[in-house]
Amino acid sequence: MRTVIVGIFLLSAGQALAQPVLAREPLTLNPFAVVYVQSSTCGYGKVLKVVGSLRGVQRKRTCVSIISARAEY
Repeated sequence: MRTVIVGIFLLSAGQALAQPVLAREPLTLNPFAVVYVQSSTCGYGKVLKVVGSLRGVQRKRTCVSIISARAEY
C-alpha cells in the first residue's frame, strides 16, 4: 500500500515540475534561468529556449525541439 501511495506522489510531482511553454518572453529573467517560449522564429515542432544572463550580457536564445525540451526534466 505504501509503494502505491509513493508511486502516485512521484508521478504527480514529476508532472508538477514540468515547465510550461510561455507565449511571450518574460521581461525579467534570473541569471542562468531557463524558459521555453513559443516563437514564430523557430520552425514547426520547435520552441525557443531562453537562458537568462548577467547584466550587460545578452540572453542566449536557441531553437530546440519540443521533445528535447520535455526530456530535460
